[in-house]
Amino acid sequence: MSSDPEPVPTHEPSVPLHIDQLLEQRSVAAGVEALARRNSHHLADMDDAEREDARVLWSEMVAEILGSVRDALGGSVVKDGPGRAVIILSDHPQEPGEVQAEAIFSPQIEEVPGPDGENQVVATFAQVLGMQVADLLPQLAEQMAADVEEGEDGPELGPRD
Repeated sequence: MSSDPEPVPTHEPSVPLHIDQLLEQRSVAAGVEALARRNSHHLADMDDAEREDARVLWSEMVAEILGSVRDALGGSVVKDGPGRAVIILSDHPQEPGEVQAEAIFSPQIEEVPGPDGENQVVATFAQVLGMQVADLLPQLAEQMAADVEEGEDGPELGPRD
């Protein structure tokens, strides 16, 4: 009998997962909710301020853990290496027709004081382009909504099961 643990069963995700999605807000929120479920008996004994402090701490812990997982899976970022900008668009779970957008930049974009005293953004070309695309998203969404209201072809996708 082997002492090796049984392999964890895997399944193919329905949507390909980009490694940077591990760090997006909904991933961290899911981890915090899992900790809240696991520690519900402790939360019940806390006042509102203590519960908020716990959630902030858990959020930091989950983000750090997911960052380590991302690095272990080959997503580590070399500070002076190539930059990335990942824009994730998701249908809003509670608001039909609304879209959530999130931009993830690696390495993290920094603001530094410039020679004239004004802050400057330190980013790669890909990151600057990503910021520009992200800035255009609200305008594109408004135009799409206006087109649909005017009867132009819009998304006719029904809900998925």
